[in-house]
Amino acid sequence: MTTTTGRSRGRRRALIVLAAVAVVLLLAGLAAPHGLRLGGESTGDAALAQAVRQAAWPSAGHHALAVALIDHGTVRTAGLGTTQVPGGRPVDHRTPFEFGSITKPMTGMILADMAKKGELAPRTTVGEIFPDRTFRDPGIAAASLEELSSHRAGIPSIPASVSSTAVLGSLVGGNPYRGQSARDVVDDVARSVATGRGEIAYSNLGFALLGQALAAKAGTTYDDLLRRRILDPLDLRDTALVSDPRDLPSGRAHGYLTSGHEAAPWSSDGYAPTGAGGWTTSADLARFVAAVLDGTAPGADATRPRWDIAEGDTIGYGWRTTNGVTWHDGHTGGFSSYVAFDRTSGRGVVVLGNTSASVDYIGLRLLGKEGPTERDLLTGELPVLALAVLCLVAAARTLQVAARRRARRLLPTPDRLKLVSMTWRAVVLLAVAWSFGAWHILWPPLWPATAALVAAAVAVGALRMRGLPVARGPRPRLRWATTAASVLLWTAVAAAVVIAWIAR
Repeated sequence: MTTTTGRSRGRRRALIVLAAVAVVLLLAGLAAPHGLRLGGESTGDAALAQAVRQAAWPSAGHHALAVALIDHGTVRTAGLGTTQVPGGRPVDHRTPFEFGSITKPMTGMILADMAKKGELAPRTTVGEIFPDRTFRDPGIAAASLEELSSHRAGIPSIPASVSSTAVLGSLVGGNPYRGQSARDVVDDVARSVATGRGEIAYSNLGFALLGQALAAKAGTTYDDLLRRRILDPLDLRDTALVSDPRDLPSGRAHGYLTSGHEAAPWSSDGYAPTGAGGWTTSADLARFVAAVLDGTAPGADATRPRWDIAEGDTIGYGWRTTNGVTWHDGHTGGFSSYVAFDRTSGRGVVVLGNTSASVDYIGLRLLGKEGPTERDLLTGELPVLALAVLCLVAAARTLQVAARRRARRLLPTPDRLKLVSMTWRAVVLLAVAWSFGAWHILWPPLWPATAALVAAAVAVGALRMRGLPVARGPRPRLRWATTAASVLLWTAVAAAVVIAWIAR
């Protein structure tokens, strides 16, 4: 009788565990992250589209690409993938993409154009542009426009006004520059302290200041200045700066993190010169690159190398030249871009992507140049990969602890406090892996599978709870203290994840 009762109880427990696993596996499957892959759709030049497919790494995390190749004035374009995940329409040469920091070389060209026309000198200082402002650091007031254009002014890249909350939000696809005006940029610089002036150190804030300083000198807004100096003369009708998310271009591509989460569009009046809010098409940028390459673009002299970064690597006004290739790239929350040209071969390239995965290497390959390898990509992703794998392994281990019935060396049988703390840790780790995991490389079903193991652990632990002591060991107060510390630690991690998504 006792044996029969025990077997019946065992079956009921097994059914409870299986039911918990089934329910969680179903729900987790619906919410599982999805790795991004380049879509099979193609438009435009078929040969170019095929070349792009051969150049793009499958594990890079691309979804859609719009590409243009310029060869001695002849332009070919191709589109691959769709504007949204899932669905959307095939991208083509007229599909708007965010293009991020490509506004930096455009801003450098405005500086060169204004200098050529005698409207200012490249060595005009920040203090001369803003004579009524008081700068905390005299070195910043003395910094010249050409220093700003070459990242040599020593201005920090991220201003103090961009909060840690905004930075957290940007990790899950938020816009860190939301609501920042031109005045905010100048205020941020006025409060900053320069470090390493004269040395080349990439600065978003410095380039935002450059754009706003040029606009102030011209007596207009940066948006108007860019349009009058660059966009209109080159007939770039599909290129615009968007400061209000409600005014996003129709038919646009949607941006995504390589983890598969959709990213918010970037918009900011103040940081437009550094890459926030810019939208363009591969056709427009092809026209832009062709004009820069043949020297007919306003301010094309900005591409001339002026300062050395390293051997074979120089910088002009915003433009870099590396091993004979003059280029710039751009990155926003969910988009990447690359424009480049080789004067020797007379070729140029434009690559626009709607994920956070870099597209520089694709452009280099299309130009016939060597670039980073897929191994380099995996090496760069190792920290994110390691984080995700460790989170999943630690979460899955909860089942091992919950089911342990015999003590092992350094691994005693669990008590109630252990089950509670490990279950909470497992839930938080699942959230971390879901939010930040490299799911374009990892196999996405790992996440719902791990969630199912955690569900099994919770079910097993709940069934065993009544038969376990609250705190095992000779020092229960210490067990309570360590459990409280563990719960507080993982609650802080959970709070950071929640704040990131709210700030997004």
